[in-house]
Amino acid sequence: MSDDPKEPLVLRVVERLAASYPETPRAHIEGIVADEFHTLNRARIRGYIPILVERSAWNRLHRERTHHTPDR
Repeated sequence: MSDDPKEPLVLRVVERLAASYPETPRAHIEGIVADEFHTLNRARIRGYIPILVERSAWNRLHRERTHHTPDR
């Protein structure tokens, strides 16, 4: 376990997204969430970062799902 103070926030975001996207590998969700946290790393108002990360990651996962839906 690292000493990174944002780690519990990252884990909570990953858990919620994994519940919403059970068909998506957890490692993929973790990578997206890590990317989004990295993107907002220099944000001034830190309190909103988890919300913004979750929303951005959800949008990415949703786009992936809609673009990779098998033809029926």
